[in-house]
Amino acid sequence: MNSRTVFKQWTNKYSIATSVLVFLVFSAISLFISTGQVGIDIWYANMAFGLLLSLQSYHHWIKHCLIIFSINLLLYVLVDKISTIAIITMLSNIIEAVLIALLVKQAMLKKVNGYNVLEFTLLLYKVVVIPSVLGALFFSCVEVYLGSQPWFSAFSTKLIATVLGAVSIFPLGYYICHTKKQGQTQYEHKSILLIALTTVINVVALKYLPFPYAYTSLALVLSALFMPFSMVSINILINSIVSLYFVSIGLITITKGEHAETLFLLPMLITYITPALLSAALTSYRHTYAKLTSAHATIKRMYDYTPVAMLSIDSKGIVNAVSEQWLDLLGYTREDVLGRRAIDFLTPNSREYAINYVLPEFFKLGKVENIRYQVQHKKGMSIDVELTSVMEPESLHLGKYFNSLAVIKDVTTEITLTKKLAQDRELLETTLMSIGDGVIATDVHGLTRFVNPIAESLLGVRRGEMLKRPAENYIHLIDRHNSTRLPCPIRQVLDSRKKYTFEQDAILVSKTGVQYSIQDTTTPIVSSKGELQGVVMVFQDVTELVASNDRMAYLAQHDSLTGLPNRTLALDRLHQACSKHTRVPQAFAVAFVDVDNFKQINDTHGHDTGDVILQTIGKKLNTILRSSDTAARIGGDEFLLLLHDVVDRQAISQVYEKLNTAISEPIIVNKKAVSVSVSIGVCLFPDDGTAPELLLKNADEAMYHSKSQGRNRLSFYSQSVDIKTFNYMSLSDFISDPSINFNEIFYITPLIKAVDHSIQGIIIGYDFSSVLPQCESADVFTLAQKQGVFSKLSRKWFLGLNKTLSGIRGETLKDITIRVDDRHLVSSEFYLAIEQTLESLNIAVEKIVLSFKESVFFHDNKITISAINKLKNLNIRLDVREFGVNSISLDFLNIVPLDSVTIGAGLTSQMETEQHNEVLAYTLIKLAKSVNLKCTAVTVATSYQATLLEAMGCDYLLGGYFYKPLPIEQINKLIDKPCNIMLVSSDY
Repeated sequence: MNSRTVFKQWTNKYSIATSVLVFLVFSAISLFISTGQVGIDIWYANMAFGLLLSLQSYHHWIKHCLIIFSINLLLYVLVDKISTIAIITMLSNIIEAVLIALLVKQAMLKKVNGYNVLEFTLLLYKVVVIPSVLGALFFSCVEVYLGSQPWFSAFSTKLIATVLGAVSIFPLGYYICHTKKQGQTQYEHKSILLIALTTVINVVALKYLPFPYAYTSLALVLSALFMPFSMVSINILINSIVSLYFVSIGLITITKGEHAETLFLLPMLITYITPALLSAALTSYRHTYAKLTSAHATIKRMYDYTPVAMLSIDSKGIVNAVSEQWLDLLGYTREDVLGRRAIDFLTPNSREYAINYVLPEFFKLGKVENIRYQVQHKKGMSIDVELTSVMEPESLHLGKYFNSLAVIKDVTTEITLTKKLAQDRELLETTLMSIGDGVIATDVHGLTRFVNPIAESLLGVRRGEMLKRPAENYIHLIDRHNSTRLPCPIRQVLDSRKKYTFEQDAILVSKTGVQYSIQDTTTPIVSSKGELQGVVMVFQDVTELVASNDRMAYLAQHDSLTGLPNRTLALDRLHQACSKHTRVPQAFAVAFVDVDNFKQINDTHGHDTGDVILQTIGKKLNTILRSSDTAARIGGDEFLLLLHDVVDRQAISQVYEKLNTAISEPIIVNKKAVSVSVSIGVCLFPDDGTAPELLLKNADEAMYHSKSQGRNRLSFYSQSVDIKTFNYMSLSDFISDPSINFNEIFYITPLIKAVDHSIQGIIIGYDFSSVLPQCESADVFTLAQKQGVFSKLSRKWFLGLNKTLSGIRGETLKDITIRVDDRHLVSSEFYLAIEQTLESLNIAVEKIVLSFKESVFFHDNKITISAINKLKNLNIRLDVREFGVNSISLDFLNIVPLDSVTIGAGLTSQMETEQHNEVLAYTLIKLAKSVNLKCTAVTVATSYQATLLEAMGCDYLLGGYFYKPLPIEQINKLIDKPCNIMLVSSDY
């Protein structure tokens, strides 16, 4: 910390003490000099006090002035007696100091630069001369008034003395109090020596030499050249005090005469003002030079280290400055580059291009931009750069070339990427032009930007006719089912900004009128910032695929031999009829038709003859029945008839008579006449049942009754015909019998993984025949519902299930699946019973799969779906068995949250003998997989069936080829690692 900072801190902290101390010191010096042997009236204190006062706030000035006035009065008492002139002199001093403080404070508010010569001179004039003149005028007027001395003598003496004192104090005081910090004052030995030398020269000149102030002035000026402003100010003050001190003690003689004192002090005043002004000028110069030097260094550093490859070139094309980035880019040092021609660093081709084309353009326009060059690296490699150069403005203004500045950017990577992008673009365009799908791309406004040849061919429009035109002008789509106009997919995506898809339901009508079934995916083109850039439409001609699918669908629902609806389609129509007529009651009949002695016909005449007979019967059935009726072949020599709007049995008998008459006619096969007959069993809706399964069962029983009565006849279902019914039996007694162990109705079969034939899980089914030999499972629950004991039977069923589950080592299994009756699923008690079973046996709920028949969806759909969703909320998985056998519609796949399906037993068991069953099984598996459902096939009895189902994509297999139902003990031995347990029913 330098002395000036210490002084300012002291002044701020002890302002009054500082003012008193400084005033006393300089007053004492002034009084001492003035009262010597040859006293000279000089006064330093006013300027010192004024400068200190300028540092204080205005409201402190009165306090300071009163204290200084008191100190001034005390000094006069000590030196001389109190007089009027003394009081006036003290007041004059206070007023002069206040005026100095006001002028200095005003200058500080205007931020006067003390190191600017002009501003410093004006400040010196205002602060030194004006207060001194005013003080001298006041003092001389008082002197004249008192008659002490003439006015001019009093004025000039007082003015010179005051100005000299002020000039001696002002530079140093101003530096300490009000200049900005320009660095710490260096009290170097040479400065002290110069001050001492100047003082000696001053004394010697005054004592012995003529024109002494010339020598003193020269010494001060010379010292000002080598000392800072602060030391020059000290030198001025010291020499002022020394000079006047030597005069006061008589070492220096003042020439006698009028105005001798004034003539002695005036040259001294000029002598001290000159070095002060010179030092201010030199200080200003030094500061300016330092700033320029610093700015030059900063600019040079900025130029050298700017993160841009930059160089400067003079009028001769020589490099005179270069940045570090440029050097790093080309591998040179600064010494390698400076002084060389700029074009020397270009490759030969680029140098020729620069000389012949670029430089003439540059001299003409004064700048060039983004010029592609190749520059030579120091190691010999070529670097692609982009150059921008500009000529100095004066060059253009004066018409003469001086200097230029050039910036280069390494574009090697950019050029490489551009080439790669061009190659990728070409590859992409070639790919899109060669791809087998039609591709159309548009901009954000729907105007076509790209069309490939396949799209041209399918649309029947040339590429040139489509580009830059709205896509909807040439894309015309209709619905393949009802021929209604479909919206343009590109416009749909532009409006919604979402992916839009047609899956084989759209027909594209070309300009030439040709129609194509298409599969289309239209997708928005979105940038990385999420902004829509356009739309791309990719579509394929799937006309042959649609025709093939239609054919597959037809084969899946029709018998390949007779062309009649097969079992699947017939049962579908039966379920629809039941559902429809349940809402709007209307009678219809279900009839089973079986060819009598058909096995004997095959054995006698051959299977080819049997096929011809079946085909002939199918044609005759179609001829006799109405278009609203259905005749279907459901397997072997069995046909199913669905007769609508029948009034009574008499009407059905008439149909039978027509059929019997037509069939009784001999059939000619290979020139041989073959006679056949049929046995028919009929049941009526709703008299003989309202459920599809019950109607089929009753019609089948009626048909067997016809056969048992001698064949070639018609039988209607009645209770007397139902030879298997046991309505006479009370299920209440059966349920209450304590000797019956209901766990005996359950059996367990391992479930096999199709891929490696490992045990995937187990299937738990049930069969009441083990405890109730005279019935089947479905009959028991039907009878229980009729007798009102369904809930009791279900509770017993759950007790048996719990006991069965408790015997299985469930911790080693992954999943558990139970096949349940339809009535269970829609029962309000079932949900609670399942929940209690899981809780009581501590079975992880994610292991459970419930399997129910597809026919459950022919009950009240709202109740069924609600019950299924409620079970799903327990995280139980759901499986539909007899998939594809009983369904009236596959909509339930979109509505019900299923996890797997089980294909109907009839499809797999007859795959080797009925080709359409193989096709149907494949179709159902693919359908299940398309909606992400696992698929199980049952009644797998041969290696052929297992291999074929595995190839079709079936996930799990079940049947006698692998395992038959096993006791719990054997199941536990088989399972040696975790696997899935599927809860399924007993009917495969």
